[in-house]
Parts: sequence; C-alpha cells; structure tokens
Amino acid sequence: MRKFGFLIVALLLLGVVAGSVSASNDYKEVQKNEYWVSWDGSARVTLKTIFYSPEEMLNQTKQSILKMGLENATKLFITQENQVLSQLGLSLENATAEILGYNTTGPLVTVINGTIPNFARYYSYDNSWEISLDALRIADLSRIDPTAVNGSMYLENYFTVHLPPGANVENVTKGFRVESNGSYIQLDVNATGDTIMVHSIIYLKKGITKGDLSVLYSKLEPVMITYTGKKGVENYTTWEMKIYNNITVQGDKTILDTTEEYIKPGEYINYIKVQFAYQGLQQAEQSLYQKYAQTFESKGVKVLSGNVSILNVNSTGPLVVKYHWVLQGFVSKVNNTYVYNYDPRLELGNMDFPYRLNAAINETKVTRITLPEGYEFVEVPKSIDVRTKAGNVVMKVTKVNDREVLIESNVYLRYGIPADAYKELMAKVPDNVEFKYVVKAEEGNGICGPALLVGLALLPLLYRRRR
Repeated sequence: MRKFGFLIVALLLLGVVAGSVSASNDYKEVQKNEYWVSWDGSARVTLKTIFYSPEEMLNQTKQSILKMGLENATKLFITQENQVLSQLGLSLENATAEILGYNTTGPLVTVINGTIPNFARYYSYDNSWEISLDALRIADLSRIDPTAVNGSMYLENYFTVHLPPGANVENVTKGFRVESNGSYIQLDVNATGDTIMVHSIIYLKKGITKGDLSVLYSKLEPVMITYTGKKGVENYTTWEMKIYNNITVQGDKTILDTTEEYIKPGEYINYIKVQFAYQGLQQAEQSLYQKYAQTFESKGVKVLSGNVSILNVNSTGPLVVKYHWVLQGFVSKVNNTYVYNYDPRLELGNMDFPYRLNAAINETKVTRITLPEGYEFVEVPKSIDVRTKAGNVVMKVTKVNDREVLIESNVYLRYGIPADAYKELMAKVPDNVEFKYVVKAEEGNGICGPALLVGLALLPLLYRRRR
C-alpha cells in the first residue's frame, strides 16, 4: 500500500514517515498563493496551504509539530518550500512561516511569506516579460504514483498574480477541463487589468489507472503569463565551448585528435572540476576512455588505441579535455568513394524545449582533415551562413589543397528564443553535409576515414547531444 502527502512531506525526515500513515481516506489540500510582482522581476509572495484530510495523517502531523517544536517545524516548512521551488528554477528569500491549527481539531494551515527573485523573466528577443506559474502542481504530482495510492486525491488551488503597475497583458494560458472515468483536471484563468486570477482543481479518483493519468496529464503545462510595459535586465546563463579536431588519414587507420575547452558557465565548470578532483583524474580519464571506446565499438568502429587527458582541473581557466584515438573501420565506402559526414548544426539541431530557451549557447568547432599522398578530396560542401533573430549557424569550408580541408563552424543561439523561432532557424540548415575523397592510386589500400566525434557529455541534455 502506497501513502502520500503534499503539505506534510516537509515532516518526513522528522517523524512523519510516508510509510507510517495509511492514506485510506481522501486526501484533500487547498493552496492559496498570492504574488505581487515588481518591474525587476521579483515578487513578494504569500503561500498558504490548508491540509484537511485524511484525519489520521493530519493528526499525526500535528503531533509531530508539537513534538519537534513550532520553531523547528516552521524552519522545516520553509526548507521544503525552497526544495519545491528549486524544481521550478526559483528560490525563496527572507522567508518567514506561520503554522495554524496544529493544536486544534480543525485543518492544519501553513502560511509562508517571502520574496522570489526572478519570478518574472525579461526577454529582449521580443521585449516582453514572462511568468511560468505551476498552477497545476506539476512539481508535486511528479513525485508520486496516484495509481498506487489507497484513496482519492483532491487538490484545489487559487493563484493571484498582481503584475507591476502599467503592465500590459499580452497573453495568458487559456483554461480547460479534461476528464477520465470520474477523475478530472480543471483550470480557469481570468485576467482583469493587471491582475491574473487562476483557479485549478486536480481530482484523482481512488483506483485511477495509468491510462486515466495519460489522458489527464497530457494537459499538464504551466500557466504562462506574458506582459509588456518596461524594459528589464536579462539574467541568464551562457553555455560556451570550443572544439578543435585534427583528423589524419593514414593507410587503413584514422588518427583522431580532439581538444575540447569548456568555458562557461563558470560555476558549472568549477563544479565539474571538483567532481573530477574528488573522483581522481586517472579514474575519471579511464572512465571517459571506456565510455567513448564503447560508443565507437557499438558503431562498428575498431579502437586500435587511445587515451584521454583532463587538464586545468586546478586552475581558473577553462576545463580542457584531450582525446587521442587510432580507429579502424569507421567510414563507409560507396563506389570507391569515402564519405565524411558532418553536422553543421553541431548536434544542436534537435533540442526539445516547450517555450523559450532559457540560456544562450555559443559553440565553436574547428576541424582539419588531412589525407595522405595519393588521395584527394573530390567533393566538399559549400559554406553555410544562416542568421536570424534567433541566432546564427555558420560553417566555413576552406579547401586548402587537394588533400586538406578546414571546417570552421559556430552555432550561437540567443537567450529567450521561442521554440518556434529555434525550429525555423534550424530548418534552414541541413543536418548533414558530406566531404568525399578517393584514392587516386593503389585503391586496394583499404583506407578508413575520419570519425564523428563523441564529445564529453558534461553539458545538460537540454543544450547538447553529441555522438
């Protein structure tokens, strides 16, 4: 039997363990949150939660509050609220808390006051502000499996957002109602002047199935509020890296030397350095070697030898990772022609984000391909230079001579670009171009050409996927 709780999850570490209270009755909780937003994007907030049932869980929560003391309990509720907000990319500052009803027979009430910095985000892309409101409790619902709960669940939520004086509402998510076998999710949104009022109900009936949840959860999205009125300051992270490749064809082998420089964001790069230092550089290098050797092997590429070196771990500069590979059997041969496939979008062409890109991305890649005597490039793609408001995709191809080609690429994606603008930019760029070369003499040499790089997977999946 599974148990659950939303408000009382803050007490799990101090006495009210989730597995110790049977949720055999309906779970009922009401939230009433109010936000006063300023033109710097911060918001003063009052977050009120009322916990009604089940009675057994309610009473044990009250007993735990009395046992640990009111001061400790309020600190714990603040900590829990910050943990929930962190899932949404937010934080709570100057927080105070009040607990009511812990010594009565009525419902248990918590009231948290504080300030949320960057509650609204400014985007110079279209000179607008945007608020993402978790009015459907997505962060909470993601932590439980309602199909394993012995009871129903009723969550009612009231969110009131007061926009800054003079704000002009441009767009607000529309309301809806979706049902499945007696369970339902309902959202009502009303905008009056500079005040947005949101009311939602999530009712999950006892015995709900995964099929029901699939229907209901298909509508789970944040309530988005877009408004204009004043320019703001953008607060965002830039992900920046540079890659240098030297690909040398030697007989039946391909020598692949790669240097990757991870430059920004500084805080994340420093975190990775600490992790490498803690793990031990030798072990980290061996782990990376094994990971990428296995990737090559899974693609039918034989790794004859290789090594990985991690540099600058104890310095303030960029994190540097160097790879050296001797490969065999990577490139395919079609009608006596060898083909090197290259992605001008630098593996950044298929990112999936629902609304806006909440970071800037700046990736540069320089690749030099050198063929031995007796070989020549017979076809190289044209250079690419695509620039839109969303960003740039540039690939400059220089044929140094018949046996050497230089590829200089850069992909820059602007902070705050809408998903549609990103897709429009990437649709203008091919996801693959081909560099073709042949053996002018001694065609029986069985040469194997260059490999696509498998980059160090340090950056979040939202931003890069390298193969």
